[in-house]
Amino acid sequence: MPDLVLKDGREIEIDMYELSIGEWRALLRPDQPDEDEYATIAKITGLTAKDVEEIKQPDYSLLIKAVIQKAANPVSDPN
Repeated sequence: MPDLVLKDGREIEIDMYELSIGEWRALLRPDQPDEDEYATIAKITGLTAKDVEEIKQPDYSLLIKAVIQKAANPVSDPN
């Protein structure tokens, strides 16, 4: 079951095991360059950095919310 379905139908699975703690902390810094943020989000979603950059704002907002929720409980078993 995907963590998120974008408006265009793409199903997104968020894999927090792809993210180091250093990358997570960098993601939370407001001064992080956009390109680094896109690359980090791409790494955990299976999207490309270009896909992340071009995602529509409402989908991006939902994606970030899903990442934060997943980070709050990264090893939960949905079953």
